[in-house]
Parts: sequence; C-alpha cells; structure tokens
Amino acid sequence: MSTYRPKDRVKAAFRRTFADRVPSYPILGAYTVNLTGADLREFYTQAKPLADGQLAALDAYEPDILVLMRDLLTEAEAMGSEVEFPEGQMCQIRRYALADEPERLARLSPPDVRNDGRFPSYWEACQTVASQVRDVPVGSLLVGPWTIAANLRGAENLIFDAMKRPEYVRDLLELTTQVAVDAAVAAQEAGVGVSYSEAAASCSLISPKIYREFVKPVHRRLTEELKKRKIAVTLHICGYIDPMMEDVVDTGIVALSIDSATSLEKMIEVNQKRVVIIGNVPVTTFEQGTPADIEAEVRRCVDTAAPHSAFILSSACELSPAAKPENVAHFARFAKEYGRYEHLGLAAGGGDG
Repeated sequence: MSTYRPKDRVKAAFRRTFADRVPSYPILGAYTVNLTGADLREFYTQAKPLADGQLAALDAYEPDILVLMRDLLTEAEAMGSEVEFPEGQMCQIRRYALADEPERLARLSPPDVRNDGRFPSYWEACQTVASQVRDVPVGSLLVGPWTIAANLRGAENLIFDAMKRPEYVRDLLELTTQVAVDAAVAAQEAGVGVSYSEAAASCSLISPKIYREFVKPVHRRLTEELKKRKIAVTLHICGYIDPMMEDVVDTGIVALSIDSATSLEKMIEVNQKRVVIIGNVPVTTFEQGTPADIEAEVRRCVDTAAPHSAFILSSACELSPAAKPENVAHFARFAKEYGRYEHLGLAAGGGDG
C-alpha cells in the first residue's frame, strides 16, 4: 500500500521530484451530474449540486486534485451579461453586456465577487468541499481577464477592437484584471487554490500578436499582484498555443493546463520544467473513444512528460456530460497503473529538486 497521499504527489510534481506515480485527475464540471442525478440548471445555480458532484467524483475516481469547475460566465454575468440555462444544456450567454453599447464600459465597475450574481453559491460549494477534503488539493476555476472581456463584449467584437481601438481594449482589460484579482482573493478566503481559464486566449481564436500585445501583459500583472498575496496561479488555455508557448510560460504562472490541440512534446521542450504542465488527454477520446483509446492517450502523455517530473496527467479540458462513464472510470484506473514511476526507472524522491 502506498504511503503517498494525493497532495504528496502534487507537491512532488511542483518540486520537480517523483513520488510513487504521476499525479492525475479528470477535469470534471457538469459531467458530475451523471454521478449525482442533479439537473444542469441546478448544477449551474446552486451550491449543493456543485459540491456534491465533486465529492461524488472523489469517491468514484480517487483523483489527486479536485477542481470546482462550473462555467465561465459567472464574472461577466455579475457585470451585466445575460445568461440562460436551456433545459438539458450547458449554460450560455444570451446577451453580451457591451455588445451593442461599448461606451457602457465607462459606467461599469467591478462586481462584489462575494455577493453578486452566482458568486455566493460558488464560494459556498468551494467551502463545503474544502472543509471535507483533507489529503486532496482543492482548486477553484475562475475566469481570466481576456475571457471575461470576451464574455462582456463578444469575442469577435473584442478582436476587432484590438485592431481598431486598442485603448478601449486596454481599458476593458484593466477592469477585468481587477475582477480576476478580486475573485482570486475570494477563492483564497474560501480555502481553495486558484486556477484561471482563458478559453478565448489561444491561437485557435486570436493571433500570437494579440496575445503578446494585450493578454500577456495582464497575465503578468495578475500573477505579480497575486504573488504579493501568496496566491499561486495555474492557467488553462483552450485550443492551440504552440506559437506562443514561450510567452505563456513567461507570465509568472506556476502551472499550465494545455488542451489536446497543443503539442505536449513541444511544450515539454519549450518549458524546460519552468512551470508544471497539466494535460492533455483529448476530451473527444472520453466522448467518442474506447477504453483502449484512453490507454493509448495516457501512455502518450506519460511517456512524453513523466520522465521530466513537473507534470500532472489530466484531461485536456473539462469533460462534459457527454463523456462516457466507462472511459472516465478507465482513465482514473489506468492513469494510476501506467503512471507509476517504477516502470520508467525513476525512484521516489529523485529529480532536480
């Protein structure tokens, strides 16, 4: 029986050493309704279904990390974007707060991230899980400044603004960066770690030039501000980031979660263990593949990244309710089996320190 706890494995990855195996977890948001029977609207709006889902996932899959993933709209909704919850579907924006009235930005102020909109139920869920889980790190999933801006203005409008009126974008990002900082402080108060999703910030949507000119500076400001408060930042970027890997690593984050469109091999080469890499078993494999396909992807990730330490095995993005339960369960089992360092000839406690 291993004497390593999940938090020991995660700490080893951050120390660039080795425990007994690669730490692993699936990123589970709305998928957890499959475990609890809650409907999606309850999951998105109430604390108990969100917390119950994570606790059920802990029992079912024994992950090394829990991340309370709900959706990416809470911040923008609290600032005036209208959100809807269609029956049996993931929540979505009905109206962007700044789509038709960009000048409204001058009248916007940061929301009260502890009390406005759906924030209170989210923090309640975080506190519930954090209070009941001891040996497994528990993290929040917040929204990064660029994606909050996209959820206020609309992604196409925001990209157009970056080209035609850059000062407007900088003003908007000034506001959304403050919101992101405030949310991280609230997460710290709730007893959970801080990770941000920047779903709108990859080369699948924006150019490397836009990232370098607009997004990277606010990511650096964000990490520097939170470092003063002893808050470490993990970042997830959906989509393809190969052309800007160096820029993302250079932002001051401690860990980077990458999507399946991004090359894990190139990421390991570029990164050189500066940040912990998390990823990147494709979500489509969970939804459309077989357990054998899951095994092939786990092998690819472990063989590529595990010998370097500074790696956590995970799904490439959030698993939706469409993921096959047998694939999620098999990922959890096989990750523990194949991720053992002994088969790679790596001894516990080894590494660069």
